[in-house]
Amino acid sequence: MVHEDVLKVILSKRETRIYADKPVPDELVFKVLEAGRLAGSAKNRQPWQLILIRDKKNLQELSRFGNYAHHLPHASFAVVVLVPDKYVHDRFDAGRAAQNMMLAAHALGIGSCPITLQDEEGAKKFLNVPQDLKTVVCIAFGYSAEEKRKGKVARKQLDEILHFEKYGNVGMMT
Repeated sequence: MVHEDVLKVILSKRETRIYADKPVPDELVFKVLEAGRLAGSAKNRQPWQLILIRDKKNLQELSRFGNYAHHLPHASFAVVVLVPDKYVHDRFDAGRAAQNMMLAAHALGIGSCPITLQDEEGAKKFLNVPQDLKTVVCIAFGYSAEEKRKGKVARKQLDEILHFEKYGNVGMMT
């Protein structure tokens, strides 16, 4: 793969909330999980634990714990990323693992969408998660049934978010 292909995967990734009724083969599910497992982490601590959910009844039940999780029951599978609750920086590393999985899925033709489980205690009880772990994110995965989007997704321009050397120093690179 050439560098431009990697950049194309990153730049073309969009969230998928409408899934085809088509299971993702185990081989591809485990490629996605491997991408998460191999993510970098501070001091190589690899703090995450992953829960794979494929059963439709469990996906339906899990969706009750997120305010915007209506698409979760229609996904082929989901992964809940957990980390110890004592180190805030572990959440960043969990995000790295989550992004690896979503980008790998996209490269394999599988859509994804991160979901916040606002009722974390309910989700933890349902998933039998120990109290010393935090649910960082739930990610829904599946083949997209969405219409292909035309045009670009609205994103802020770089000059709206970029500061040089210190906050407040704005402009464009020359």
